[in-house]
Amino acid sequence: MRTRGWLALGILWCCTNPGCGRVDPTPALDVAIIGGPGSSPGHFATPRAAAWDPRGALYVVDKTARIQKFDGDGRYVLGWSTPASEKGRPTGLAVDREGRLVVADTHYHRILRYSPQGELVDSFGSEGTAPGQFIYPTGVAIAEDGAIYVSEFGGNDRIQVFSPDGGYLRHWGCYGEAAGEFKRPQGIALAPDRVYVADAANHRIQVLTRDGTPIAAWPDVQYPYSVALDSDGNVLVAEYGRHRVLKFSPEGRRLGQHGQAGAAPGELDTPWAAIPAGSRIYVVDSENHRVQNWPKTILDSPRADP
Repeated sequence: MRTRGWLALGILWCCTNPGCGRVDPTPALDVAIIGGPGSSPGHFATPRAAAWDPRGALYVVDKTARIQKFDGDGRYVLGWSTPASEKGRPTGLAVDREGRLVVADTHYHRILRYSPQGELVDSFGSEGTAPGQFIYPTGVAIAEDGAIYVSEFGGNDRIQVFSPDGGYLRHWGCYGEAAGEFKRPQGIALAPDRVYVADAANHRIQVLTRDGTPIAAWPDVQYPYSVALDSDGNVLVAEYGRHRVLKFSPEGRRLGQHGQAGAAPGELDTPWAAIPAGSRIYVVDSENHRVQNWPKTILDSPRADP
C-alpha cells in the first residue's frame, strides 16, 4: 500500500478544516484522512463500520446505510445502499474468502452479502430469538474455514456461528455480566484458538474458546465498539467512550494506545472501529465523519492511565 498520497490528503484536510487551529501533527504521525462530512462520493455521514479486503479494497458504511468502496490509496471506487434503511443502518462489515462483503444489517435482523462490484448476492436471517434468527446483529467475522461468526444484542446478546452458505451451526452466550454473558457485544475477532468479543456495555473485552468457553476478561475499556487482530496477532480495540485505540497482546497486556478527543489528524470523536491493513490501521472516526489511516507503529506509545 502506498502512503505518499495519504500524507498529502491528511495535510490538505488540516489546512482546509476550520477546527484545525493547532500545530499540524500529520507529518510526524504519518496520519492521512479519507472523507469528511457530506453526502458526495468519498464523504461520510457518521461512518460506523469498515472492512479491509487484502486484495486492496476498503469498505465503509455510514449512518445513511451507504456502503462505499475505496482502493488501497484511498480513492473512491463505487458506492451503493442497503435494500432498506428506514428502521436503522448496518454496524458491522467483514470480507469473506471469496472477496464478498458480509454486512450485519442490524435493524433488519439479517446478514447481507455483496459481490466486490456491489451486487447483492444473498442474505440470511430473520427477526427472532430462535437459533439462526437475530435481534440486532452488530459484528461479523469470518473464520479460516469460511464459517461466519455474528454478535447480536437487544435481548439475544449472544454469538452465533453459521456455515459459509449461511446455515446455522451453534451459538452461545446470553444477556448478563457473568463470564460468557454479554451486554451489547458490538464486535468480534477470531484467532486460531479463540474468540475476542467487544462486550461494549460491560466495558470489557471477553476472550473465549471457539466453542464459547470463557478464558479471560479484560476490564476497564469504556464502550469498546470493535476488536480486531493485527498482522502480529495483537488485539486492537476501538474505545468509543474514551476516543482512542488500544493495543493489547493476545494475553491481554496493554502494549500501547493512541488518540484523544478532538478533530485534528490523530484525534478522534467516538471511534466505532479500528481495522488493521498490513502496516496501516483504518480508524472509523465517526462523529468527525471521516476515516483515518494510521501507521500501525502509532500504537506503540507507552500505556497511559485511563
